[in-house]
Amino acid sequence: MRGETATLGCHFKVESLKYGVQWFKMKPGKQLIPKSSRQIFVEKNQSSSLVIPEVTLEDSGWYYCEVNVLQKDPQRGNGTELCVLAPPSAPKIFLQIPSNPQTDHWALICLTGGFHPSRVTLTWTYHSAAADIDHLSDANCTVPASNSHGSLPEPPADGALLSSDQFVKSAAAHQSQCLLMTDNHSLDVYLFSGIILPKKQSMKAGITFTCWVKDHPAMNDSLTSFFTWDASPNELITYLNILKLCFLSAATVVFLLEAVKHAWVQRK
Repeated sequence: MRGETATLGCHFKVESLKYGVQWFKMKPGKQLIPKSSRQIFVEKNQSSSLVIPEVTLEDSGWYYCEVNVLQKDPQRGNGTELCVLAPPSAPKIFLQIPSNPQTDHWALICLTGGFHPSRVTLTWTYHSAAADIDHLSDANCTVPASNSHGSLPEPPADGALLSSDQFVKSAAAHQSQCLLMTDNHSLDVYLFSGIILPKKQSMKAGITFTCWVKDHPAMNDSLTSFFTWDASPNELITYLNILKLCFLSAATVVFLLEAVKHAWVQRK
């Protein structure tokens, strides 16, 4: 796992007491590993170990131990492959409110990231006896893409922002949308999965949506996140309008009080 200590062992048998041991990594060519604070070499009884504390994703690869004996050709083994795993983060669900909440589609977006290798599945489920949203059974994202559930479009260009409206519009034709992005510096992978909710007229209160993260080699159990739709969009819009009216009313009262105060001062 990323952050743990990896120990690679090399065992050999030589008759001469004059020999040297070197470690190499294929990147993809043969590259000598120097002694440093990140790579510790331990040699004892015709064996050598390469210790890498707090491994990172960049430490993944093939490592070789090479033994040099005086007046003989260097000898090396078949190598050891180091695969560093990083589990996905706990999923987070975001409610995406469109520009026009009364007529446009609302959406839920699930996000997980920081995992390696880039092999994971995001799945949506829901629980409600009154709702009719059958398309959620197809709202799966699998990386690498191995089925037709959802889609993996090209990520936006560097510096481009993905707005909620763009995500909703791009996903509307498929009912589910997947977006895979990689941080070139840290090599962390992020996966977004979005689902389009039905029209607000058919949405009922009390629907619980669940986003599942599973099928990753660095985790044994699935990770989940829940979102409960406690009020229909009509009610939410009503609450927003009430808050807006309250704010405008308060602003009007403050304005009137200031006007009265100013007029009273003028009279004096």
